[in-house]
Amino acid sequence: MPLSGRIEESFRRRLDALPPDSRRLLQLAAADPVGEPSLVWRAARLLGVGTDAATPAIEDGLIEFGTRVRFRHPLVRSAAYRSAALPERQALHGALAEATDPAVDPDRRAWHRAHAAPGPDEDVAEELERSADRAQGRGGLAAAAAFLEKAATLTSEPVPRARRLIAAARAKREVGALDAALGLLVAVEAGPLDTRLTADVERCAGRSP
Repeated sequence: MPLSGRIEESFRRRLDALPPDSRRLLQLAAADPVGEPSLVWRAARLLGVGTDAATPAIEDGLIEFGTRVRFRHPLVRSAAYRSAALPERQALHGALAEATDPAVDPDRRAWHRAHAAPGPDEDVAEELERSADRAQGRGGLAAAAAFLEKAATLTSEPVPRARRLIAAARAKREVGALDAALGLLVAVEAGPLDTRLTADVERCAGRSP
């Protein structure tokens, strides 16, 4: 096992030794990369986890709660998040989405809603598209591409899914991620395409003017 894998496994064993609520709190904190304590605590209350759950993890040196939530090491975050099964992760993201004010931080709320979705969800996909539009307006093409790609994974209808994948590929191409852009276009070409979508793929791939 690589060194990073051995380190993460050692952190995983320490996580397993924590009380269930403490482990749940660390999984929740790991699910939100921003590390805003107030958001984590609001989401924790929704999950029935109290503030005393932090004590064992703090005493073990795994995490700190200050102006930001900070893990001792990036691999602690990774170990905590990976220790949660998929349905548990969806519940974590669902609580974080519910705890996020849509008027203050709609993009983070959309991202957590997307990760909480168990399957295709057009409402969430549309919310992600709006986040992509805002990101593009700020010049954040990489973020826009991520929003659009995630929106596509939550889209069941072939044509809207293809349209979102093409838009994501276009954004990735703009930031120089050419291989990733071509990978998305290959996924589009694997599905049913009408004349307009075919032309969009050709233009995005640089095969036509």
